[in-house]
Amino acid sequence: MGSNVSSVHDVPSSVENKNGLVVEIESRRQWRSVFDSMKVSNKLVHIYKLVIDFTAAWCGPCKAMEPRVKEIVSRYPEAVFARVDVDKLMDVAGTYRANTLPAFVFMKRGEEIDRVVGAKPDELQN
Repeated sequence: MGSNVSSVHDVPSSVENKNGLVVEIESRRQWRSVFDSMKVSNKLVHIYKLVIDFTAAWCGPCKAMEPRVKEIVSRYPEAVFARVDVDKLMDVAGTYRANTLPAFVFMKRGEEIDRVVGAKPDELQN
């Protein structure tokens, strides 16, 4: 991944491997930092795609989707996957109308381009 994730590499709760990046969003400030970095367009930041994974600790379907999400993260290293716990960041979940879990919102340059709601692994893959 190297310089492709320089804008979010310093986020302490990110999990990076050679095949992708998952950022565990812990605060509103961290969310703003990750979201804003996805809108930047310069030579240091080549990532324009953000997948927001809205989840909750108590959500059984969310837990069932975790293995598929990890698989998808490894297939799309050009994207950043931001995991948002709706109980910790209710305002972010509200902004994206994440009322049913799991919810995956696909962003490109700060704009929503698609979403998948519910435990639908095939739809998420597509």
